[in-house]
Amino acid sequence: MAERIKSQTTFSVEEILMTEVIVNQALIDILIAKQIISEEDLIAGIRKIRQEQQEFILKAEKITTLQKTCVRELQQYSGT
Repeated sequence: MAERIKSQTTFSVEEILMTEVIVNQALIDILIAKQIISEEDLIAGIRKIRQEQQEFILKAEKITTLQKTCVRELQQYSGT
């Protein structure tokens, strides 16, 4: 059974991230050991997610650039 943690307990970002890494690795190990997924499936999934994230970041950067351009043009137009 999982151990209860007092609600007043605080954790560092490093502790939280390390716990997340350990949990993810344990789940991956179990899924591969039970042959629910293969290592190849896992790697393909990781690559897909990375690609999607890169595409999202590129779109976000384009939007930010467009917003900055619009703000500059508005400022020039209004004389401020």
